[in-house]
Amino acid sequence: MSLPAQPTLGVTLYSFNHEWVTARFTLEGLLKAVAEAGIGPGIEIVGFQSIRNFPHLEPGFAAHFRATLEENGLVQTSMGSVIDTAMRRDRYLTLEERAEYLAPQIQAAHDLGFPLVRIQLGAEPEVLERVVPLAERLGIRLGMEIHAPEGPNTEAVLKVREAYDRIGSEMLGFVPDFSSSMKRITPGLLDSFVRDGLNPQLVTPLEEIWAEKGDPGERLGRFRELAKERGATDAEIEMVTPAFTINGHINPAEWGDIVDQIFHVHAKFYSIDEHGKEPSIDYLANLAPLRDAGYSGTISSEWEAHPWTPEAEMDTFGLIQSQQALIRSVFQR
Repeated sequence: MSLPAQPTLGVTLYSFNHEWVTARFTLEGLLKAVAEAGIGPGIEIVGFQSIRNFPHLEPGFAAHFRATLEENGLVQTSMGSVIDTAMRRDRYLTLEERAEYLAPQIQAAHDLGFPLVRIQLGAEPEVLERVVPLAERLGIRLGMEIHAPEGPNTEAVLKVREAYDRIGSEMLGFVPDFSSSMKRITPGLLDSFVRDGLNPQLVTPLEEIWAEKGDPGERLGRFRELAKERGATDAEIEMVTPAFTINGHINPAEWGDIVDQIFHVHAKFYSIDEHGKEPSIDYLANLAPLRDAGYSGTISSEWEAHPWTPEAEMDTFGLIQSQQALIRSVFQR
C-alpha cells in the first residue's frame, strides 16, 4: 500500500521579524539556525526584507545564497514579491509601471533558485499578462496570495481566477494564507487591544460581530457604531480594525475550489496551546481539502504574532516546531 502524499514543510523568514530587526541574526546565521531547529527544509523569503538592494543582487550573492542553503540541507520554496502601487506621492503606478517593478523581482527569484514568486492583488490581470512571458521563459511560477479578508470566492479573487482562465498559463496559481479562514479573532490580538486601552466590555460584542457573515468592512462599521454608542473614543474604535482585515473567516472548505491551482501554502498561525492546537485556526479543516486532494507541494510556517507578543514571551523557533508537528499530524490521519 502506497503512503499518502506528504507536503514539503518549511518556514518563511518573515516569521522571524523580531529576530531580524533586532539584528540577532545575519541572513546566513538565520538560515543555519532554521536548519539546526529542524524547521526546514523549505525556505521562503520576502525579497525586500531579506536582501539588501533587492531586486538588484550584488555580484556573487546568488551563488553564495544557493551554497548556504545547500550546506544546511535547505531548499528554496517561495520568494515574496511586492508591488508598491502607492510608492509615488502624486499618483498610483500605472499598469505598465507595476509590470516593470515586478519583472526584475521575477528575474532575481530565478537567479536565487526559487521556483515560485508569491504575488499579491496589486498584480492585476493586465500586469500578469505583461509578466507571464518572462515567467514562462524562466520557468518561474507566480502564486497569487489569498490573504484575509479575501477568500477563493470573494469578488477580487474571482476576477483573478477569470483572468487565469483567459491567460491560460500553467505558471499561474495561488498561495492560500490561513489568515483568510480563521474560527475566531486570535486571542493575543484581543489582549493587545485591551492593553492598549480598549474597554474590556467591548471585547465580547467585537467577537460576536466579527463572527457574523458579510462584508468585513460593513461588520467593522457596525462595531464602530456600537462602540461609539457605548462611549468609546475614536482611537479605541480604530484600534480594532486589524481584527477585520487580518483575521478572516471564510469556510476552509473553499480551499477545495482552487486546490488544483495551489502552488504553495502560507500556514499562518499566531499561537499553539497546551494541547498542540492553534486556538484561532482549525488546522484540520484548513488542511483537509489539500490532504484529501493529494497535495504534495510546499507549506511555509508563518508566525505573525510578533507585533503584539512581549519579547520575554517570544519563542519563535519552538512555536514553529510545535506548529509543524500539528501540520504533520493532519497529513498522517
